[in-house]
Amino acid sequence: MTAEQYAKEVGKLLKCRASKKKEIKSQLVTEINSAVAKGADLEDVLNHMGIPWDYANRYNDYFDKAERKAAKHERALKTWGIVLVMTAVLLAVVYRNLPKWSDISESTVFSEDRVKAEAEEIIRLYSDNDFKAVTARMNDDMKQVLNAATLQYTKSQIKEDFGELLAFGNMYASEAKQNDRFYAMVQVSVSYTNVSVNYTLTFDADMKLAGFYVK
Repeated sequence: MTAEQYAKEVGKLLKCRASKKKEIKSQLVTEINSAVAKGADLEDVLNHMGIPWDYANRYNDYFDKAERKAAKHERALKTWGIVLVMTAVLLAVVYRNLPKWSDISESTVFSEDRVKAEAEEIIRLYSDNDFKAVTARMNDDMKQVLNAATLQYTKSQIKEDFGELLAFGNMYASEAKQNDRFYAMVQVSVSYTNVSVNYTLTFDADMKLAGFYVK
């Protein structure tokens, strides 16, 4: 262990302000190097001083209440500073990953009319129990989550028999950008003979189904 390393270990254990720690560590390094320069063996000098814990406590025992309080306050500020920085970084990451919504009519990626027409066609296929045709419209990620069997099961959980499709409500479409990827989302309420169902469909930039939510 070098004089600097020993002083650093002592500094970690001192219960005082950072400026005071710096002063004590500097004096300690000077003292050790001075003894070595006069011919003493470094290991003997460090052994004579004792383990860092014991050496630090020689100072800690003499620090007054004001110094200890100031040190505690300084540590608290440093801790909160780290917490605030980490929180800011986390919020930045979360914000970056949140979808940024915009008016689809201003999109340079999607045609609003095409998105709505595609959504209506998929809903009609789902209503007619053509689940394989619905899954064929999905992108690869969606196909890992949903298949014809799961679509059939989720539909039966809503209502065993929807009945005849009567009417589509107003369709609401919007565009989202998430992690440099663009998506179009359509929300619409559809009336059937036996039930009313709310659909949310999401399309990727290739107009593949990237999300399908029914309730």
